[in-house]
Amino acid sequence: MEEEVRVILREAVSDGKAIPQDLAKFTRECFSPLGGIELELPPRGPMREPPELT
Repeated sequence: MEEEVRVILREAVSDGKAIPQDLAKFTRECFSPLGGIELELPPRGPMREPPELT
């Protein structure tokens, strides 16, 4: 019964297209026609001290 509900919900929210397995590839395909963007990465700082768990 639970699986039947899952199938019904999947079909209800699906637009008929396959669910992408590679999100990065899917995102690139969707947005590459709009052009790219270069982000400036901030410099890395020193590693923080781990918290003391008492």
